[in-house]
Amino acid sequence: MKKALGFVFEAGKRMPWKKGVIVGNFVFLTGCEGRDPETGIEAKGIKAQTFLALDKVKQRLEEAGTSIENVVKFTWYLKDRSLVKEFREAREEWFRKNCPQLLENPDYATTLVIAGLSKEEMLIEVDVIAYLPDKQNAR
Repeated sequence: MKKALGFVFEAGKRMPWKKGVIVGNFVFLTGCEGRDPETGIEAKGIKAQTFLALDKVKQRLEEAGTSIENVVKFTWYLKDRSLVKEFREAREEWFRKNCPQLLENPDYATTLVIAGLSKEEMLIEVDVIAYLPDKQNAR
């Protein structure tokens, strides 16, 4: 059975896409980016956008009934190869503060450098697959 998560809002306006979907014991999130949900404006720099994108991932997973500790796959989309080093440092800093156990097993991610994202100012976007534990899934 498939269950959609709520709509995404930007600058008080409902967007035509959902935050993600729950299928069986898994949560799939797409399109977590470094854009401020209050203003719709991209944060300045890869570090700020990475932190904001990961904050969205954390919040959306909690809304779905799981946590970032249950992520089994990250897919990172970066706009430019020159961002990779600073992105990795920002990601590691965020993980250290919010879920250090994910640093113990780094083989759960793919980083792709792509030609561009949906907005010129976007530097990063994240897709996530997380496990929904049975005890939380049985509602």
